[in-house]
Amino acid sequence: MPRTNDWNDWYLFSCVAQLGSFSRAAERLQLPKSTVSTALTRLEQKLGSRLLERSTRRLRLTEAGFHLLEEISPLFARLEDVADHLQGLAEAPLSGTLRIAAPYEFASLHLSPVLCDIMQAHPDLHIEVDVISNQTDPLSSGHDLSFVMTSHPLPDSSLLGKRLYTLQQGLFAAPSLLASRGRPQHPSELQGWPLLGAASALPWRLLHADGTEFTLQQGLHLQTANAGLRLQAAIAGRGVCLVSRNFAAAALAAGQLQSILGDWTLPPLKTYALVPNRSLHPTKTRLLLDGLEQHFAATERQAVHTGSG
Repeated sequence: MPRTNDWNDWYLFSCVAQLGSFSRAAERLQLPKSTVSTALTRLEQKLGSRLLERSTRRLRLTEAGFHLLEEISPLFARLEDVADHLQGLAEAPLSGTLRIAAPYEFASLHLSPVLCDIMQAHPDLHIEVDVISNQTDPLSSGHDLSFVMTSHPLPDSSLLGKRLYTLQQGLFAAPSLLASRGRPQHPSELQGWPLLGAASALPWRLLHADGTEFTLQQGLHLQTANAGLRLQAAIAGRGVCLVSRNFAAAALAAGQLQSILGDWTLPPLKTYALVPNRSLHPTKTRLLLDGLEQHFAATERQAVHTGSG
């Protein structure tokens, strides 16, 4: 009996194992769920081993399935790299779907102008953006890449973390709030003030130019990862807001907000793009990363020009 392999079955297993769901794999591959399930059953029968433990709540890789995934996923990733690279050399028009996960602040301030340029240049490329508040693994979530903004070290991961940009954070308040409470000269004076921030940034650690550090241990009046909500609440005079200086720039220029505690700095907010650890990135992913780097470089040049003026 000839030994032949239906590599589609192996590829479908790799997709299901990485996404952790028959439904998500079927949606990603644009196949009926029954087709994906049948392929997995067929592969298990061929290999004589159960690869996945199925339950109504989740899938779990067996030991055999884990070892198989470890062996074949780099091979399929490499095949996708080569195919995508060759398509790029042929300058084929981009199509398909680019799936992105990003925090609101990053998506609104930096991602949107780059995506608008990409949509204009590649009208056949569909783009899906999920707004998230926590770090997302693009392999298990089905995204091509995800972004995380953090002032903490990036956790160890099998993903490739690429830092794109460092954002300076600041504290901002409405003129009406400062008129009623007075302008604080030291972070300790914010005790009892309504604070607007994200849970991931707690506690607020501030560093003075002379090397003095202060940690503000206090609950938040408004706790949300949505920087837009924090900013609007601050403009309405509802509290002191912690956001990136870039995000608050328009409100500062309009006189809606004022910067406070200018002699104190907060840990910078680092933005990482998390992508599957592959030797080559798909053209659509490289297009976005290159566009963002150009965007950040232009933003930096503008900031330098403004500062020198």
